[in-house]
Amino acid sequence: MPDLLRDLIERQDWFDPPDMVTVGPRHVVGPGPGAEQLIVQFLLDRGWRQSEDRLTRHCGRLGVHRPDKARHEWTLWGAQHRGAEIAWSLTVQAALPPEILAATIAEAEAVLAEAPDPREPFVRGILALGLLPLARAGWTDDITPRGAVTFRPPDRYANAHVTVPSALHELRGKPAATIASYGPNSYWEAHFTAGTPSRVLAAFTRELASPQPLLRTSAVRELTFSAKLFTINAFVPEAGEQLSPAAQAARSRSTTPVPAPVAAATGSATPPADAARVAAEAEPSGRSR
Repeated sequence: MPDLLRDLIERQDWFDPPDMVTVGPRHVVGPGPGAEQLIVQFLLDRGWRQSEDRLTRHCGRLGVHRPDKARHEWTLWGAQHRGAEIAWSLTVQAALPPEILAATIAEAEAVLAEAPDPREPFVRGILALGLLPLARAGWTDDITPRGAVTFRPPDRYANAHVTVPSALHELRGKPAATIASYGPNSYWEAHFTAGTPSRVLAAFTRELASPQPLLRTSAVRELTFSAKLFTINAFVPEAGEQLSPAAQAARSRSTTPVPAPVAAATGSATPPADAARVAAEAEPSGRSR
């Protein structure tokens, strides 16, 4: 899936191409500057409606609760129809890279749009199938006799775990799937309820394990505790890639040379008085002799 926030990032005031870097792997990368506002603008651009603490899709079947001072986390939820009880939800701390959340929201919209039965768009399935992108990305797995599945990346700084959902998960509010990052500057946990469509979980894990680095400012170089975990490269558009008009304007602002000061007149220049005399002598008098 393409980076859904790339164009938005390039429109931000802090976007300066020479100061941008690409960073990976994604499971240890933090959210970057202005992450919350990026998600809000992403949803508004897709026609979502904003209230004081949440955004809701026009149909009322998908909603996102924004982080607040008491609970610094995002909650994405789905309902079978407007006004119905929540059928599933994802709750994750705001330290999650916004690119992953944006892709997960987009997939939830696709599930809603492509549902065979529009009266019941969110159908329960085998939630563990949502971890398959991690297997394809080379994360190691561990499966218990009872069917619980755990995946970890090679550096062991993340963990994805899915249990076999039961009625107790619903009664006690216990998540059926948990994905966590243990990076020094990117600690977060994502909790998925038992009714979460496996496609939604798969979108989350696919973006999490993607080898495509994320665009961040060069300030990440100062995160000394994470330096050994990061792969950081200067931001260079790929061959044939066109920057958005906003990015082109930002690059123009950052690379336009400052005009050189006008050199002061030297002593060899003709003084103004002498110049006037020379001009007068060269001018025809217009009188006959």
